[in-house]
Amino acid sequence: MTLGARLPAFYLTLSLALYLLSLAFDGALMSAGRHMPALQMFLYGPWGIPFGMFQWFANPLLAVAILCHRRFRRLALLLGLGALYLAASSFGIERLPDNINYEFTNRTGFGAGYYLWLAAIAVFCVGQAWQCWAARSSADVPGWNWLDVALIAALAVTAYAATQMPALQFEPGKVLMPPEHGQML
Repeated sequence: MTLGARLPAFYLTLSLALYLLSLAFDGALMSAGRHMPALQMFLYGPWGIPFGMFQWFANPLLAVAILCHRRFRRLALLLGLGALYLAASSFGIERLPDNINYEFTNRTGFGAGYYLWLAAIAVFCVGQAWQCWAARSSADVPGWNWLDVALIAALAVTAYAATQMPALQFEPGKVLMPPEHGQML
């Protein structure tokens, strides 16, 4: 069997590896030389909802797509494409809060973490589309292997460890509350 014939079987592993790797890099580059780590964006993304930033929901969409990739192939592809759409809509974000002074600063670009995250979702979508086209039944779709399970476990450990890191601490209340002004007499 050639590598080209076996490669579609490893799309899930490659997607998970890219996703995990993305968390080691910056996700967004901001003005004044600031940056936001992708791991911090992963942890605190839901706090963007009050500001109309729904891109973080690409993560749970991708997770559900991965979980049902074998039994519900077409649904998994649809969920993956939805995740890809949400992730790509990040190009429309202009301002982000930082975790130092909680002020919104202009986004000047994306870091390697964002592009790896986008690539992880795209690899899943391409692999799943291939499986939808080529597989005759769910038994033909590759299932979980030990490396997939290890990557998911590493992702869980990484997320837990990140919640314990002081450098990634973020107090959403400071972003959501208006700044206090001095008393006026």
